[in-house]
Amino acid sequence: MLTLQESDEAALTMGVRIRHLSHHITQIFMEFLPKIDINGSSKIVVSLGPRGDEDLFDNVLGSTNIFVERFDFKNFLSLSRLSQDIELLEELRRALIVIATKKGSNDAIVELINQTAEKVLSTNFQLESSIKKLSKTSKNKKHKINVFRVLNAEVGESWYCQDQLFPENKIWMHEPPGFIDRSDFFKTAEFGENSYLIKNRLGKIVFELPF
Repeated sequence: MLTLQESDEAALTMGVRIRHLSHHITQIFMEFLPKIDINGSSKIVVSLGPRGDEDLFDNVLGSTNIFVERFDFKNFLSLSRLSQDIELLEELRRALIVIATKKGSNDAIVELINQTAEKVLSTNFQLESSIKKLSKTSKNKKHKINVFRVLNAEVGESWYCQDQLFPENKIWMHEPPGFIDRSDFFKTAEFGENSYLIKNRLGKIVFELPF
């Protein structure tokens, strides 16, 4: 789990959330990042702004956080959206390298972090993925539903589906924009009697497309 957010002490314009602005960036980064051990943590939080009284964690119970205390919010908010994305990616890259090299040089991991950041940059911060596990064809072959996960600045993280009978129709599975990872929320798919259903990991129906 990788999060880039503002610290509790950060002085930000009302309504501006770094976590929202960065969600598509961290998720695209995680899509490209190989399964590597950066410092043994399964959760890393990078916070922009003063630390204040917040605690520091260095792989404590699998969690690490790091603060970029001198981040220039005024300059950041003056940038175009694309420039903001580039700035956030660079802060993420630098923070991960600091974590990876805290206890000594770690050239192989640093190289993988840099390569991943370059891949994110090459996407222009836009990625659309087909979710194969949720794509289903009805028994009578009349309906084939495909599901897609979209990551970009406009929608954050948003999911939609399409019926092959009406490929021009994009049906959002929740109200965009979204800023949470819904991979476990949209866990399994099946056809009911007259609809396509998606359930969460607890087996509860969380999306239904009637026919």
